[in-house]
Amino acid sequence: MLLDGNVALITGAARALGRSHALAFAGEGADLILLDRCDPDGGPYPMSGRRDLEETADACRKLGSRVLTGVADVRHQADVDKVVNAGLDEFGRIDVLLNNAGVLGPGGVRVHELTEEQWQLALDVNLSGTWRCCRAVLPHMVEQGGGRIINTASTGGLVGFERYANYVASKHGVIGLTKSIALEYGRHGVRANAVCPTTVADDPELSTRSTRAVAASMGAELHDYERTSASLHPIGRLVTAAEVSAACLWLAGPHSGGVTGTELVVDGGFTAH
Repeated sequence: MLLDGNVALITGAARALGRSHALAFAGEGADLILLDRCDPDGGPYPMSGRRDLEETADACRKLGSRVLTGVADVRHQADVDKVVNAGLDEFGRIDVLLNNAGVLGPGGVRVHELTEEQWQLALDVNLSGTWRCCRAVLPHMVEQGGGRIINTASTGGLVGFERYANYVASKHGVIGLTKSIALEYGRHGVRANAVCPTTVADDPELSTRSTRAVAASMGAELHDYERTSASLHPIGRLVTAAEVSAACLWLAGPHSGGVTGTELVVDGGFTAH
């Protein structure tokens, strides 16, 4: 198993990509600290709840992982620190940090139409939340002699999207943060990389609501949005959550030992245009 004996902290773990990542890591032998805000009404579209997080945890336990769950808002350092410290008390170490928590939007409007609150939400969750989790974990990784950080960016961190400037700005920032971490902590055995997914196909088993939210913001039905979006990808379809999780797994495992400070793009060729 690629991650046997490792402990991974995954944020935004209750559903969607977070659940997919947790299951993939559990399947490769990792013990898990699963963090989520668990506030269904706390975002621009219906978010996950505590029941979602526990369902993810139970599924990972069935695969043989020891699992600790924690409720935290990545916009608050004290929340993040509490979960990190609980994980260290439980497992004694954190080998992998997978920053997956994020919000898509609020979007659907032009730059000058964004409110201060809409702008700040995307930046504070996607970029500053990623920084807070790195900030909490890095001293422990340095002390233990190494670790791997995987930050979730997006194709929106590489190119621009109309009517989602707040999201695009936040994800560009995640890539810059990742490169700086790689430079500052490489000598301490810490590798940091970003994964950049394109739109992920809807998967009811993972409750991937963000894809539906984008469709709704454009006034489209989900199947129409996915069909139109698929045509923009040279492979002729959207990527799956499992494909994104496989990329994260590779970055977390031993076969990517020489890789740091870069972006692994999982986009079906979208950014090749």
